[in-house]
Amino acid sequence: MKAETVYKSKNITLCPDGKYRWVYELDMYKSSAIIKEVWRAFLIAGLIVAAMLAVFSLIEGDSLAETVRFVGEVMAILFGIFLVLSILSYLIYAFLVNGKYCVLFEMDEYGINHKQHEKQVKKSQLVGAIATIAGAAAGRPGMAGTGILAAARTSMYTGFDDVKELEFLPKEHLIRVNETLNRNQVYAEEEDFAFVANYIKAHCKNAKMRG
Repeated sequence: MKAETVYKSKNITLCPDGKYRWVYELDMYKSSAIIKEVWRAFLIAGLIVAAMLAVFSLIEGDSLAETVRFVGEVMAILFGIFLVLSILSYLIYAFLVNGKYCVLFEMDEYGINHKQHEKQVKKSQLVGAIATIAGAAAGRPGMAGTGILAAARTSMYTGFDDVKELEFLPKEHLIRVNETLNRNQVYAEEEDFAFVANYIKAHCKNAKMRG
């Protein structure tokens, strides 16, 4: 990567392996992005269940009106149960992680990795690990740094060539990077949002843009 193309920021670091790395802490009590994704997944699953119930009801000889009433009653009950459980589960999880969803992002010209870390891995530890790698000799990053960065609880990698749709939500510091079946969420601080958005946009040749 040419020196003049390197992005410089207090939040985002270009490491010797050619990856930009940064850490973002999402306040789960102020942002609704995560629970919206949970509800979206439930909506899709609910529509599938509703369609199956409707087919079975019609096969059994029920009229269209009876089928609509039956499916509506079942889905209303399921929706109510899920709504209560999802909100309670979200609040309990937010409490357990002290209200912070800590994510490490690793991005290069091929794709971006979203890594959620265990609650005991603090933002300061991740930032320090990135600094350790950035300060090491090229191709020989410190083992302590790489160990902390690798200790992710969950990870989602998105290859830029597979992205079908990009949605930019600067007020939420959020970029949705959507493949056919997978939806990745990329966060960046306000001052870095334009760089991350433009970098992703430039490398997602097949994506439709929203926002």
